[in-house]
Amino acid sequence: MNLDKLIGPLSRDWEWLSFVTQYCAGRNIDKPICEDFMWWALVAAALVLAIVAWWILGKIAKAHESRKHRRMLAKVADAKTMNKYRWSGHDFARSLDFFRPARREIPQAEKP
Repeated sequence: MNLDKLIGPLSRDWEWLSFVTQYCAGRNIDKPICEDFMWWALVAAALVLAIVAWWILGKIAKAHESRKHRRMLAKVADAKTMNKYRWSGHDFARSLDFFRPARREIPQAEKP
């Protein structure tokens, strides 16, 4: 690929765009070429604005989906289900007995 063949037309297009911009920035704004240029510039600006707005709305939608997903994961259950599994304290002693080792009777040595 020859870069000279690629850069040459781009530099000519840039020179033409620069010339038309300077020409139309003066008193020649009412000329037909300037009106066409103005419409093309407006279309290009609208296109850039639409792309930027699409990108921003995409970021906002992604953040909203992420927040919605985190909220869904944070929701455990409704109040009725949570009350079903809530510890009320009445079974605390029984749960401790489960973890205590069983009491063993230590045999006493008989005295002779």
